[in-house]
Amino acid sequence: MSQSTRFRYIKLSGSKLSPKSFGNKEPGVSEVYEYVRKKKVKIKQQDMVPVTLVDGVHWLSIETYNYAKKVLAENGRGASPYEAHEGVSFDVAKGAWLIIESPQSTEPPIGAPKDEKYVCVKTKLSEELGLEPFVVEERFVFKCFKGEDVGIGRVRNYRYFLTAYKRDGTPLTEKELEQTFLWKNYLSKGQIRDTLEKNVSKHMKKRPWYIERMGKNALAQYKVVWRDVAEEFIPAVDTEGAVPDHNVHYVIVSSLDEAYYLMAVLLAPQINAVVRELSPWIGHVQPRFIKYFKIPKYDPNPNNYIHKQLVEIGKEIYNRGDVTEEERKKIEGLVEKLCT
Repeated sequence: MSQSTRFRYIKLSGSKLSPKSFGNKEPGVSEVYEYVRKKKVKIKQQDMVPVTLVDGVHWLSIETYNYAKKVLAENGRGASPYEAHEGVSFDVAKGAWLIIESPQSTEPPIGAPKDEKYVCVKTKLSEELGLEPFVVEERFVFKCFKGEDVGIGRVRNYRYFLTAYKRDGTPLTEKELEQTFLWKNYLSKGQIRDTLEKNVSKHMKKRPWYIERMGKNALAQYKVVWRDVAEEFIPAVDTEGAVPDHNVHYVIVSSLDEAYYLMAVLLAPQINAVVRELSPWIGHVQPRFIKYFKIPKYDPNPNNYIHKQLVEIGKEIYNRGDVTEEERKKIEGLVEKLCT
């Protein structure tokens, strides 16, 4: 970061200064001054500095930069080895995949293989179309969650969705699909088939039943997840192997302790000071944000005091489902040492 290159950012808030508010004419200096004098308009000034991160230059207030500079991976140096992924688009196609309520176990249909388990379900789309609940193979029902289900520490609510995929994250072939009750009782219906073929994006989809970004990554058992639409990291640990939707981003980890560690790090105040300044410009807490910071890979060595402490704090946050100010302060100090 070059301290010699900076600009002053001036933000006005309060009463609107648009021509519409002044009889369809531009407000004059005296009129603006009068609004400021009467405190109808507030002025906030910040000195901004450029910081080069992995994807280019971003502007931060000098206060935030000085607070967070030890954790920033400037010029990509020391960028975290963790890779973040965008979630799966299962909540599309007018709700064709999203199951309403919980699947109910049921007896196999007449002539069905006896070694298969079956459930009775209804989807958002099937209910809107007035279709009766239908029977499908249980193996095509996957646990999932949406952005609104993610709270600090843990996923607060799980849902279910249908998908013509195997448990290893690979899609069924057309021949395989046609042999299933998922096809016979649901996907073969004209209204459902038309919705999948005509009313959804074809991006990354070779077949109508393909779902964007569905695969083995999304099915990993241990993940650290966060909401896309937020002002800062709202991280949680998923241990269910549930599928996050496209408004959730996630990092795959190899153990529960590693999940506690990374989730705690993402709650660091200095990291979120940066995210709060960047998210209004970018619009989301995107997957690439993980690369803005010098977050080391988790070290399970019990002699690594900093990692061990972050695991213990993360575990407490996960079990309780919230974070205290005292914990944030401890995380702040530990992450400062972690990234130095």
